[in-house]
Amino acid sequence: MQRTPGARPIAAVAVLVIAGCQPPPPAEFNQAAREAIADTVRAESRRMLEVMKARRADEVLAFYGARTAYVGDGALGDWDAIVSGTAARYATYTKVDCRWNEPFRVDVLAPTTAVVTGVLDCRKADTSGRAWRELAARTEVLAPEGGRWRIVAVHESTAPGTGALR
Repeated sequence: MQRTPGARPIAAVAVLVIAGCQPPPPAEFNQAAREAIADTVRAESRRMLEVMKARRADEVLAFYGARTAYVGDGALGDWDAIVSGTAARYATYTKVDCRWNEPFRVDVLAPTTAVVTGVLDCRKADTSGRAWRELAARTEVLAPEGGRWRIVAVHESTAPGTGALR
């Protein structure tokens, strides 16, 4: 077999180019790292519930990403409309008391992705004197954004035909 002059350097360059297209090897991501991330996400979730209780709308929104994807009871939400209406909605609340019912799960899928799953149980009241309970199965996808873990996608569903329980 006759060799073409310069074939070896071309083959070497091709290997380097192909290797350069591969993702970098993953950093060590062991059980301890997963548990540390899960603890951080759990703490952020608890902190969000405390902020909700204080009815500070801007601080509640800070737990969400800039372009969060929202689905509620099977309908895509308009995140911009949700954000723009939050301050007015929170201004009418006289009570927001939410907790996660058990089981409450935090699954860490990657160093930059965690999923929270549970039933969020909220008791609310507003300035009209109305009081109600909102009970929703909720899944949140969290990712680091702006130096902290934020909710970047959320899906919540209530039992068919119930909506907020009054």
